[in-house]
Amino acid sequence: MITLKKTKYPMSDELVRRKLFWLLQRLSSYSLWQRKRDAWAYFTQQYEQALKTWPEDKSDGFHPKTIIWAYNALRLYEEGLPELATGNRQVWQIKTGKFHQLNQPVDLVKKFFYPLCHERWTQVEDYPLEVEKLNRLKIAAEFWGDNLLYPPHDNVCNFFDAAYLLDPKNYNYNLTRFTYPVFPKEIPPIPKCSDIIIKTDDAVPCDGIWEPVKIQYRHKLLVIKDGISGLKNLGAYNYFIRGMNAPRQVYYDVLIESDKEVVVTDDPIRYRDVHWRLVWEDTRYRDGIIPDESDYFLDDNKGKRITCDTGDCCPHSGQWSTLAGGHQQFINIQAGSVMPEAKKYQSDSFAPEIMLPATWSLLHRDDEGDVFIKKNNDVTD
Repeated sequence: MITLKKTKYPMSDELVRRKLFWLLQRLSSYSLWQRKRDAWAYFTQQYEQALKTWPEDKSDGFHPKTIIWAYNALRLYEEGLPELATGNRQVWQIKTGKFHQLNQPVDLVKKFFYPLCHERWTQVEDYPLEVEKLNRLKIAAEFWGDNLLYPPHDNVCNFFDAAYLLDPKNYNYNLTRFTYPVFPKEIPPIPKCSDIIIKTDDAVPCDGIWEPVKIQYRHKLLVIKDGISGLKNLGAYNYFIRGMNAPRQVYYDVLIESDKEVVVTDDPIRYRDVHWRLVWEDTRYRDGIIPDESDYFLDDNKGKRITCDTGDCCPHSGQWSTLAGGHQQFINIQAGSVMPEAKKYQSDSFAPEIMLPATWSLLHRDDEGDVFIKKNNDVTD
């Protein structure tokens, strides 16, 4: 027998439910996937520049095909984003979805990025300083949990404990550190759940967030079912896309349970068929409009990061971003240049460009300096 500590993030806790719901909305948002694309584009650009300009004793450590895989992934990002912008979440469908297809080239880039520091395709030691700078650009295109949107390959739900997304310890993986999300001060309540309930192996009727539940029945004479008396939560919310099959759930075979611990068998992993209740149908972007999703990225607060408006002189060389125009945009600009306007988002990619004034936020400085405003408001150091 094995003794395990109980989860610190039970779904019976209203705050846990709200945070998990908010995180799944964030992970499935257009803004997050556009950030992934733009960060990957910046990494690819800087990686190619390193291949062209670094001396051979540095660049020889890179695999010759990595730049090809990087551009293949960028192409798939470019093809998938317009689909997501119209509410088509089949971009995460296994094999056929553009965002699922980019897993292969991205995975190859990770495995062969700098083999001198890898063992069996996994990083086992720190990269040299200049290589680590490129690695950080690559990591910027990753968000912990972004893999949870793909339908599971083995028909078992992607996760069953909210701790997977809520526990900060999980954001340090191997030698990679992911940024823990900043939650809003007041996390919105979960909408009233629908009456749509499906069971394992049923076709999922719509995109959205689903909850594993056990249907509780009233009984006559202790045996005959006489209507539903309620629903009992069985674990963490999962995000499903339309058309996939509702999965089974993984769980622990618990022998004894206390307030803080559970005792399980030596081989505790079990699988079961469950019912799934629709908590929220994801209908975002179907009208072709990308709403303001800046609350998903509160670490970009205008009052914290160095900002610069259209027409002003750029104070620092590096990467800047803005949410003006209904979507996030990135630029690389040199200090002393005039900050440009931003493009307005349009669902018709062939429509004439519409430019708007924007406030740009500094994401990364070429001199590796601080991107945040100091207390004395000095942004020129």
